[in-house]
Amino acid sequence: PTPTPTPTQPGGTCSAPAWNAATEYGGGSLVSQDGRTWKASWWTKGEKPGTTGEWGVWKDQGAC
Repeated sequence: PTPTPTPTQPGGTCSAPAWNAATEYGGGSLVSQDGRTWKASWWTKGEKPGTTGEWGVWKDQGAC
């Protein structure tokens, strides 16, 4: 028999709420932005995920 391919996670299924510049996020908060999930390392407001660099507040948790 032909093996069945393993299903992959479909795109656009981020479970975290979309990032909002006007929202305050505490450390540990999860948001989605540009098809990826991001986790805040500490309190933040107005810092866009993906723009803060390696030492910035947002840590990339992978595609969603």
